[in-house]
Amino acid sequence: MSNGSEADSSDRAVDDDASPVARLRRAELRVAHLEGQVEALQAQIAALEAADEHRRTELAGARDEVAEAEAAAREARARADERREFIDELREQLRDARAAGSASQADGGGVRGWRARRNRS
Repeated sequence: MSNGSEADSSDRAVDDDASPVARLRRAELRVAHLEGQVEALQAQIAALEAADEHRRTELAGARDEVAEAEAAAREARARADERREFIDELREQLRDARAAGSASQADGGGVRGWRARRNRS
């Protein structure tokens, strides 16, 4: 029966909150809990770092697209300016041609006279 009383004694020692064994078990449980929290936080950090890297990559891509769009816009503005200048030159030539045509008509012959002479030949 002495075995039974020894078992009861060790059970009481484990159940006793002040016993070193109980404190050790509580400390082990607390350490395990904290280790679980650390692992969860490390997983969160890894996920956030991966998301951050993904966003950095997207941002770099967006910056490249912006640079390309700005270059394309500059080229388009340059082409538009060239076309505007060309249109202005054509308008000036048209005004000059109309003025020359009016002067030719005032002289009596003009373009119609030239065409008529050509058709007669």
